[in-house]
Amino acid sequence: MDTTLHQKLEMYVTHNNFPEERWDARGLYPSPDKVQQGMQGAITGFVRHLQAAISTAEPGSPELTVSVQSFLDEWDIVEFDTEEREFLYDVACDIMREARINPEHIQL
Repeated sequence: MDTTLHQKLEMYVTHNNFPEERWDARGLYPSPDKVQQGMQGAITGFVRHLQAAISTAEPGSPELTVSVQSFLDEWDIVEFDTEEREFLYDVACDIMREARINPEHIQL
């Protein structure tokens, strides 16, 4: 994996993907800290899967898209409410774009 892509993906692991201003922009009250920690953990799991997949599949490749689709088909985020899941998917779409995956090619 190229260093720049690795750094970009790692930013999703090391920073808060769910700051208060993003909740506000969605017209929502922030979820409790414990829920946000779970959401951050879900994003970290997605990034780690993507990083592993990129070690064998080129960014933007059909193989990478299939790997991401497989992960998302099994992504266990049922404990989150609808708004939280939508927020998770939006962040996941941002991450996919970094790896040159078109989110429109993914069924959520």
